Amino acid sequence: MEMKKSMLIAALSVFSFSTGATYASGEPYTLFEPELTWVDGTGTANGVLMGNGERTIAGYQFLVTVQGEVDVFTRTSTDDGQASLFIFQKDAVGSDWSLTHWSNQAPIDPVDPSKNIFGVDMVGYAPPLLPGSSPAGLRDHFEVGEYMALVTIGAAEITGTAGTNSVGLKLSQGFEWWFIDIIGPELHDMTITASPNSSAVVQPVPVPAAIWLMGSALAAIGALVRKKPTTLNA
Repeated sequence: MEMKKSMLIAALSVFSFSTGATYASGEPYTLFEPELTWVDGTGTANGVLMGNGERTIAGYQFLVTVQGEVDVFTRTSTDDGQASLFIFQKDAVGSDWSLTHWSNQAPIDPVDPSKNIFGVDMVGYAPPLLPGSSPAGLRDHFEVGEYMALVTIGAAEITGTAGTNSVGLKLSQGFEWWFIDIIGPELHDMTITASPNSSAVVQPVPVPAAIWLMGSALAAIGALVRKKPTTLNA
């Protein structure tokens, strides 16, 4: 029984990364991990609720197993605020992550300015006076590795960057926010996939073994609880 309990404790520790408040060296924020649905090498999440004035970050983990161009982009479902996208690669040594890509706005479609290159509608587009803003997204080369795409609302930047976000900065440096308190609840969609005509292969991160252990431990504990002592008839 003690062995089962220890496995359960180890498994529960896996979830501390995604459910607790993360502070690092920047301002306090809460990181959560919405579920990605994977179909034929494309991961999507729809209607993810962010914020309501809180410093909230949605994190999406994925693997690139064959290098190449990858599309990572958001779709804003409400007009409040603007999402920022920061992509970190897991360091080969240690537990930190390094910034590899970032975006505040995806490139605009040169043919149809009401959309960006991913076919996502511009927010607040009303020509000729209002060109609108493009939800965050990027199309860029990715090396083989494990990545985490972080979506923030409001104006967020990595601590100490003074208005710029530089490749190589560490996730442990944390984030700082501007005017976050005026940002209401916001919904966004997320898409992670290989770019058109790209040879890149994008896959979900395998579920850690400890989570499978937790399932086994819970099943074993449940079986012990349900088991009743046998009564011998004289």
